[in-house]
Amino acid sequence: MNEQQRLVTWQSPSLYMDTMRHMSGTEYINAVRAGDLPISPMLKLLDIHGREWHEGYALFTVVPQEFHYNPMNIAHGGLACALLDTAMAVSVMTMLPQGVGYVTLEIKVNFVKPINADAGELRAEGRAIHVGSRTATADGRISDTNGTLYAHGTTTLLLT
Repeated sequence: MNEQQRLVTWQSPSLYMDTMRHMSGTEYINAVRAGDLPISPMLKLLDIHGREWHEGYALFTVVPQEFHYNPMNIAHGGLACALLDTAMAVSVMTMLPQGVGYVTLEIKVNFVKPINADAGELRAEGRAIHVGSRTATADGRISDTNGTLYAHGTTTLLLT
């Protein structure tokens, strides 16, 4: 058996909860980008990267690698779900005022094409559809640099 290893380090998000409560969604995302706050442990684990965001929009990328694979030699569906969940939620987060957070209430993902390392860098674009006082909705798409669609989805977030 050819065993491989991957080391992932992270900082506990619980250390920064009080700081986050005093920021708008965009201020928080910008603080992470600047290195003032740590990146989410899940994003580090999956090697997902935030690339761009502005009001109602977010772009995250990942390069599928063998550590994402399931026994069928393709990326586990959880990678696409995590990538879409992140892009869609952050698109909403860019519109949230100070002190308002969110949790994913529902996510729907349609898998269109298997993901593997041959895909190269994948881009997940999330777009906020509705941001209300209690819930928000967004949609998202995962495509490669040529525009080939791999998955798309929608989400409902509970605002807290």
